[in-house]
Amino acid sequence: GQILFGNDQEITLTHVADSGLTLKHAATADDKFPTLTLAAGDTDIAASDKLGVINFQAPDEGTGTDAILVAAGIEAVSEGDFSASSNATSLVFKTGASEAATEKVRIDSAGRVNINTTTGVSGYPLHVGSSGNTQVLLTAAANFNSTIAFADPDSSTAGQIVYAHNGDQLRFHVNGNSTQSMTI
Repeated sequence: GQILFGNDQEITLTHVADSGLTLKHAATADDKFPTLTLAAGDTDIAASDKLGVINFQAPDEGTGTDAILVAAGIEAVSEGDFSASSNATSLVFKTGASEAATEKVRIDSAGRVNINTTTGVSGYPLHVGSSGNTQVLLTAAANFNSTIAFADPDSSTAGQIVYAHNGDQLRFHVNGNSTQSMTI
């Protein structure tokens, strides 16, 4: 079956056999797409209020206990009281291991990405937290490089730290990457 929405019935919700549902804008012109909005009815949004939540769950799983808890979720969470000049909101991604899903990644209103921590640090667009050692892994094919690049407004790559897998070398480049300063 299909459900049609709007005076022109341009938005359709169609059942796809053995798969699920498709929400579609029927118009074929450029920039015609469906929009699904989760709208909170709260008239006084305060810090930590949820504006919308999408949860993923297998409630009929036969083994019960952890298996039937929310396994993953996405939440829009206010960062403070909303006002005429502020609607700062974070997007929170949750996953579960042997638990109801908990926060693992947050993108805040400043564009900072926080992994395994709920707190962004001013001046750092990426914050990786841990209760033990903190590790970040860059993986490249055997004959390619893993690179961390540093830039400024005048140069897209003013310096680099490069691990060359082909020669098992760690290289440090400066001066727009034209100068290899050190190789280990």
